[in-house]
Amino acid sequence: MTHSFSSLVATGAIALSLVACSTEADGDATTGDNSAASDEVSGDMTPSSVDVVEAASANGNLDRFLEVAVSNGVGETLANADAVTIFAPIDEAFGAVEGLDQMSQEQVVAILQRHAVGRIIRAEDIAEGETQLQTLSGETLTINNQGGQIMVTSPDGVEARVVEADITGDNGVVHAINTVLTE
Repeated sequence: MTHSFSSLVATGAIALSLVACSTEADGDATTGDNSAASDEVSGDMTPSSVDVVEAASANGNLDRFLEVAVSNGVGETLANADAVTIFAPIDEAFGAVEGLDQMSQEQVVAILQRHAVGRIIRAEDIAEGETQLQTLSGETLTINNQGGQIMVTSPDGVEARVVEADITGDNGVVHAINTVLTE
């Protein structure tokens, strides 16, 4: 499954690159001005040109989270959300979860929804001290910011550290965490 998802992401990236090259080439032929195309390339490659799931896939360390999200129907929900913050466990964290393959789809979806909040929260938006956030699963996460080190605690007391913040897409942000927030 990982290979299939990686192939899908790679194919999409190649297709986007070809479309971008085609658009630039068309612009050059029409205007004859290479400087406009150069400005377009350097100015149009912002992370906000992709949804939050595509931004996370470009990270390279969140593949397992994305594979599980896509295969359980949550990937599309996150990609199409108006505003979302995802606390996405890194690949190593997913490798440490025992029995994930034996869980029902309902259990897996609940775990994935526990990692998402229905609004955009960048690291700079998290106040010093403790903050409570309601997840898509209806549970409450406790976010603790101590001098810029951000910890996320599940309702069951499972604690994760944000290891990379502010992976940004046009509809949200991803913060990579070092632990899966299981029950």
